[in-house]
Formats: sequence, C-alpha cells, structure tokens
Amino acid sequence: MDEMIGCDWSTGATYEVIGIMITMGKDDIRVVEARPFIHQVGGRAVMLEITPETICKLYKEKEFQFYKHKPDYLKEFTPHYKGLVSIKCSQDGDIPMFHAEVPGCILQNTDYPNNIEKREEVKSGLDNWSLSRIHKEVKYKGLCSSSDKHDYTMLGNLVGSLRMPCILDLKIGTQQTGDDTTEEERRVREDRSANSTSGTMGIRLSGMHMYEAETNTYLSHNKHHGWTLDDAGLRQELRRFFHNSCVLNVRDITRIINKLRRLHRILSIQDKFYFFGSSLLLFYDGYLNNDHCSDHSKEGTTPSEKFDQSEKGLNVDQPTSSDEKDKRKNEGEGLNSVHLPECEYDTSTADVRLIDFGRTVLKSDMKEHSYGTQFEEGILFGLVNLIDILQSIADN
Repeated sequence: MDEMIGCDWSTGATYEVIGIMITMGKDDIRVVEARPFIHQVGGRAVMLEITPETICKLYKEKEFQFYKHKPDYLKEFTPHYKGLVSIKCSQDGDIPMFHAEVPGCILQNTDYPNNIEKREEVKSGLDNWSLSRIHKEVKYKGLCSSSDKHDYTMLGNLVGSLRMPCILDLKIGTQQTGDDTTEEERRVREDRSANSTSGTMGIRLSGMHMYEAETNTYLSHNKHHGWTLDDAGLRQELRRFFHNSCVLNVRDITRIINKLRRLHRILSIQDKFYFFGSSLLLFYDGYLNNDHCSDHSKEGTTPSEKFDQSEKGLNVDQPTSSDEKDKRKNEGEGLNSVHLPECEYDTSTADVRLIDFGRTVLKSDMKEHSYGTQFEEGILFGLVNLIDILQSIADN
C-alpha cells in the first residue's frame, strides 16, 4: 500500500521562505534552499534538510520502490515517505548550494521562521557527515557539474522535533551484501564483516551523535570508528549512548527494547522483503532528559517497565523457522495483529526505525533464496543480541 503525503489543498496558506512571502495552494511549487542535514550520522547517500520536518536523500530506485509499496505493518518502524522532489546543485567557489522545488503542502504545516532559528542553533562537537558525503559526490561523481536537476526522496525528519537529538546508526545483520554484487565483491565485503562486530554480534556501529549534558557538547563517531570496535567496545558505546553525563536513561532504553522486540516478531514473520544493507536508527532527546534527570533516576516500576512485563512471553532467543512462521499465521498471529501495549504516562522521546533501503529486494525477485534465508537469520541474530545488550544495561 502506498504511503503518500497528506496535503489539504482546500485552503491556501502564507509563509515566509527565504525572505519571500508566498501563498500556497493547489499544485503550487516553490523553490527553497536545501541544506546539509547536520544530524546525518551514517550512510553513503547525500541527505539534505528542506524543512525541520522534511529531509531528503538522493534517489535510489530500490529504495523508492520500497517506500511506494511499503506494507502497513512496517510503517511504524520506518520513516514517513513524502514523495519525490527535484533539487538543483550549483557551486559558488568551493561551496555547493542546493535549491529544491517543493510542493506547497510540504511547507503548509511548518512553523518555518521559528524552526529555522532552532535548526541553526550551534551544536558543538557535531561531525557533519552529510557535508563530507556532499563533497565526495561533488568531487568524484560530478553532483554540481551540470545544470541538471537530481531526484531526491523526501522523508519525515525523525529527529526534527528534538532539541538535542542523540542518534545511533547500527548496521544490522551478519551480512550486508545482496545479489547486486559480483561474487568477488561479496566475498571481500563478507570477509570484512565477519572480522567485525557484524560477524560476531550481527550489529555494527555506523555512526553516532550523543549529546553530553555536562559539557553541553556532542560526541560524534562515524562508521570508521565502528570497524575498530570489538564486542566489548560496542557494548561500551551502547551504554555510553544512553548515558548523557546526567543519568543512565533506563526509561528510554526500556522503550526501545520493547519496540525492538516487536520488530523482531514482525521480521521473523514477514515474507516480502530482504533488507540488504539496512540499519537501525536509535534516537532520543538528550535535552529533554537533561531537564528531567531526577525523573529518570527514580527507582521503581516505570511506565516503560510495564511494557516490558507485557512482552515477557516473547521468545527472541532463536531465529524463526518457516514452520513457526506458518504456525503463527494459522493461529492468527499475522503481521497486523502484533500489538505493543501503549502507556498513557510514558513521555519518553526514545524511538527506533529501520532505515536505508537502497539494496532492499523483493523475496520473489531474489536469485539465491538460500543466501537470502541465511541473511535473514543474521538480521534476527543481530536484533536478539542488541535486545540482550540493552536489557543488560538497563538491569545493571
């Protein structure tokens, strides 16, 4: 089922964009400046920010097809798809400039002037991975070498509402290559993965921004740091990510654990996609947690722990076999019937999403189904280990 943007064309709306008053209505297209997305922590694709609520990344056919036909049961675990946008890159000296032709409805619900001030708040210590990707695309692939426009996929900004986003990008699975590579390329990549935490744990740090409340600065790591970590080092980074110099954010950890459990259940049943090269994006608001240190340090049963109690019957110890998948479906445990109880008192900003679908393929199109099955088990293995690590951090 397609997931499209919700644009109400019944009324126009007026906003100030780049100093120009505009009126937006049906079929209205406006040119706005797109900037490097400062909270991109990993990935190869160029990512830009159009508004605080909307980011975009260079178009990839497989990723576009995934978002266009994303099933309902995956929507809460993936970014919101908003359509395609054309962006032109021009260069003034060494500085690339991007201008996007944006549908008016993308700007209709944006408090643009106020959010621009928030977006430009100085955040010391951020490693601008997006800018490094832009420079590589400009230098090696001629991104700004012609007057041509490039297509980008617009997505909801998962951290747009957070004041001090703490973001962790984890490559998921013991293998990341699909059937779009040669045997030699696959062997080289798999050998490298096998000698990292991808091979031993099914997860690998691909990027991180963590706000440290005590110093009011960010700690940043990119994928190169992730390749150097052993199992103990990765566990240490995961613990550090949820500790913002104030307190260990057990509530946020618990919330993410429970969502990961549900994701594990869904991925063990779904039979539509192989998510080659995808990542898990974990995030929460470090600023909010800094303001509520005493609340996060309280002992006793928190609302999120009530989530945990409701999920105790979920077995995530072993990959799910085909027989178990069929059994669950026959017993009514279909994908749309997997529910996680909500808690009216939970105010945690923590969440997790599955991202990066540039190599995602339909299982029906996969040439080597045995390889796909092995890959799928690697993803479930990584989820189990991540849940185990986070649970251990929360318990201790």
